[in-house]
Amino acid sequence: MPASRNLLTVLLAIAAVTQLAAQTRSEPVSTDADVSRRDMLNVLTGQAFAPEPGYAPPSPADQDLGEQRLLLPDSRYKSLTLFANASEFYTSNASLTNGGAQGDWFTALQFGAVWMPRIAGNLYGEVSALQQLYRYADLSSLSFNSLDLGGGLVYIFRDLGDLSAFARYNYNLLTDASSSNSIFYQQTVRLGLQKPFVFSRAHSATVALNADLNLDGWPDYSLRNRFALLAGYQANLTRRLQASMFYQIAYLPFLDNSRQDWNQILSAGLAYNLTPWFSVNASVSASFNDSNESFYSYSVLNTGAGVSALLKF
Repeated sequence: MPASRNLLTVLLAIAAVTQLAAQTRSEPVSTDADVSRRDMLNVLTGQAFAPEPGYAPPSPADQDLGEQRLLLPDSRYKSLTLFANASEFYTSNASLTNGGAQGDWFTALQFGAVWMPRIAGNLYGEVSALQQLYRYADLSSLSFNSLDLGGGLVYIFRDLGDLSAFARYNYNLLTDASSSNSIFYQQTVRLGLQKPFVFSRAHSATVALNADLNLDGWPDYSLRNRFALLAGYQANLTRRLQASMFYQIAYLPFLDNSRQDWNQILSAGLAYNLTPWFSVNASVSASFNDSNESFYSYSVLNTGAGVSALLKF
């Protein structure tokens, strides 16, 4: 599929230029909260895509539960996915603080591509690029951009109920809203297992175990490893209306200090598919962070709606 490869190359080149342009470092402002917001908002925007039963590994294009369906015959399997989402949310604790929480509206824009070619047999490759923009209405100093570039391998164990094992590299860069100053960057390797459970054509679930191991990054005090258990459920209520639920519990040991956090996210969403590639969606989520350093403990509620486009080639 030369055309698909050329298109993905262009997308990755554009993302790389954006990354290089933002390498000027600035003093971090609420860096740790920025990283936490990115992780939490990935769940919110990922909920919008109302994924099919997930047989592929987590990628930046989803809420840590894969969207690609790898059980389709070769003639129907489409390896390249282009996606975009625009949503408006209200958050009860924009700064993710322990006390003195301030609510605010924010706009989330997300676009990118995932290419998952079959390499041989049950082995797949994965290359992805994701750009996200977050703009707060009143607390504009919290606005930031997030860029992810990565890739890896997936192996499907058919004899084990389509259990998948995966390993992927990811580069993440956070910048201020103007993209002129970097706030945070990290390189990680994600290892994991994922198991789908298909109860019927209308009901499915997925569970996953992930380990994100930090290789490098800045600033040092914000770097952490991440070990997570995830579970998702999806029901097709009608031919066009889908409901989904997602739960994650993660342990985050920080590398530069003795801080240890336990983070939980619970979310629910609805998506109405106007066409096979365009949908409107709504979601609500709650996040709770419990840290051995009480300053970093917080809770937050988010709710919002948006539109999504998903094209497969």
